[in-house]
Amino acid sequence: MSTGLRRKLNIDFTITNGPLEVYGAESRAFFIKGRGESMRHVMMKLMSYIMFYQENLLIEAPADQHHKPDLVRFNLRNEPIQWIDCGQTSIQKLERISSRNRLTYIEIVKATMGELESYYKQANARLANPERVRYWSFRDYFIEELGELLHGRHEITATISAGHTDAYLLIDDRIDLRTPIHYLGDAPLPGVKLSPQDEAEF
Repeated sequence: MSTGLRRKLNIDFTITNGPLEVYGAESRAFFIKGRGESMRHVMMKLMSYIMFYQENLLIEAPADQHHKPDLVRFNLRNEPIQWIDCGQTSIQKLERISSRNRLTYIEIVKATMGELESYYKQANARLANPERVRYWSFRDYFIEELGELLHGRHEITATISAGHTDAYLLIDDRIDLRTPIHYLGDAPLPGVKLSPQDEAEF
């Protein structure tokens, strides 16, 4: 896909995510494809927003560090508690993020299982704290199909199944798109969302 053109997506979501106790949450989010950014990368951010949605999940918010997450959640002390990186993430970058943020779960999101397996083998062998990193991907060509469908403004009703095993998308009440969600890693799967008080202590 072309990386030169800018594109802005305005998405009205209705999200149900049983593992995170999110049921029919309504949210509007904007995704801007910057110059040099691929639509593939934007679509992985969009899927991450669905998979990990909570009210305090932010897109492209700075973390006052050298590296910037694609999506992030902070506790009440403004410390990252969940850091999401999509697409190409060097092992060196992952090592630095993991070392700097010792209370943070890190989500690495790739487009396909083939990409994920190769990366996971390298990362898991090198990280000092692999138990805080979770690795995710989708079926082949799912991200490309999603990128071809989304232009401008849309409504998406999304459901994440129990165990984060599948994602179901209904786009503009007329197009069904589905994918298994592949997971690798030793970290526990995302569970029930913490209260603000608990997150402050995390």
